[in-house]
Amino acid sequence: MSDFPSAVVDDDGNVHHLLKQPLGRGGQGVVLRTRSPHIAVKLIGAIADSPPAPETRSAQKLWNQLTKAPSIALASDAPKHAALRRRLEDVRALPLPRLHLAQPLSMLRDHVGYTMRLLTGMVPMRSLIAEPGASKLGEFYRSSGGLGRRLELLANTAGLLARLHAVPLVYADVSLNNVFISETADASEVWLIDLDNLDYLSANAPGIFTPGFGSPEVVTGRAGVSTLSDSYSFAVLAFWVLTQQHPFLGDYVEQGSWDDDGDEDREQLAFRGEVPWVEDTRDGSNRTSKGIARHLVLSKPVRELFQRTFEAGRTDRTARPSMSEWADVLRRAADRVVSCKGCGSTFDVTAGSCQFCTASPRASFIHMQVNRWDPEIDDAGASAVSTRAVWHKMLDVRKDSLVLRHVVEPVLADAEDAPVLRVRVLKSGIALEALSNNEVHVVLGGRTQRLAAELKLPLPKAGSEAFLHFGPLDRPHRMAVLRLYSEGA
Repeated sequence: MSDFPSAVVDDDGNVHHLLKQPLGRGGQGVVLRTRSPHIAVKLIGAIADSPPAPETRSAQKLWNQLTKAPSIALASDAPKHAALRRRLEDVRALPLPRLHLAQPLSMLRDHVGYTMRLLTGMVPMRSLIAEPGASKLGEFYRSSGGLGRRLELLANTAGLLARLHAVPLVYADVSLNNVFISETADASEVWLIDLDNLDYLSANAPGIFTPGFGSPEVVTGRAGVSTLSDSYSFAVLAFWVLTQQHPFLGDYVEQGSWDDDGDEDREQLAFRGEVPWVEDTRDGSNRTSKGIARHLVLSKPVRELFQRTFEAGRTDRTARPSMSEWADVLRRAADRVVSCKGCGSTFDVTAGSCQFCTASPRASFIHMQVNRWDPEIDDAGASAVSTRAVWHKMLDVRKDSLVLRHVVEPVLADAEDAPVLRVRVLKSGIALEALSNNEVHVVLGGRTQRLAAELKLPLPKAGSEAFLHFGPLDRPHRMAVLRLYSEGA
């Protein structure tokens, strides 16, 4: 075993000086930053972690594994080097158009590894998770974006994985270190790094996983990676990000992972799928009160996806929701979030008022109810309000500008969630702008006009709502009703 080298050389002769603190470890190695803000290096080798202190609980031990610099065997290995080169050549040949993937750039000469492009202003998703035992958890949650940002980033991650699965490709190693997100709280870009495990769906796919994220069938060796093992790993990540609690490191596991009179390590049992998760509806033996209260951050539809994944899906992978379903449910949950004027937290609008502060004020927002509209059925005029709602979107009046995407038309599994409409909230109204040549019609006061340049409208108060049609008026399409809800109303 050896420490990391101070520098590595790639096939083109470029010298990359390595920074010691890794971005994180994955299933087969570690990723490190270099002095160049645009380049990272993955070193592949056998990892050996230092044994934890006897009193170290499972949650802290796992966190140390994922974030601390491990020892790694880095001696040059010609067969592994040749295999990695073939693997990266295969990755470059995969059909990956317009996907947010940090593709490999070059092989290393004297080490088994490669360079990859690192996006500036991006950090691992683990930045949204507090270290186990951290104080002021609520303050950390709010300052790192709160519920709304977490739901939006997870929805974008699910959408990216769904597009990969539609190829069909398997990512194989979903974890808090391999998903990169925008560093600033007002952005929601998501990229996947560490692509050497990316491959077509195959019965012979290898069993690769990051500790704490592998699906039971992969951890036990019963099966290789698949789209459904990706779904399981994503669910682990999503639950941890939303609740600040790993779904299987509950009180039963934490109390028995050390000094348990020779019993088999409960942490390993949990990761093999032999222990109930912390919110199991049939077995509460592994529950915990740690983390964020679940009712504050998990809507009923989101909770149901976790239940399907970690209960029936723990032993039957076909019972797990697909990444397309995760993307849809998380997008809907993110679109129901509003912000608190008092403390700045974000919360589900159905809660009525902020549950994160003592003032508990109601939020101000514009409710966009999206309906199906058919000129042959809804023939009472272009502003007729259908009762067949398909989506609800809350427009936060505290944000200056919002870009609407999936609310106006369904997003297919293999399609990008493209921007359709920009809404700017003004002091006394709103401004609308169609994006990407989308056809949008505005109906206000019985007058219909197609949205071309930016159009300013008064605030859509009750009795003077604005109506938006997304598509030609002579064909079925989605339409939306905008109505303002003021604080205290």
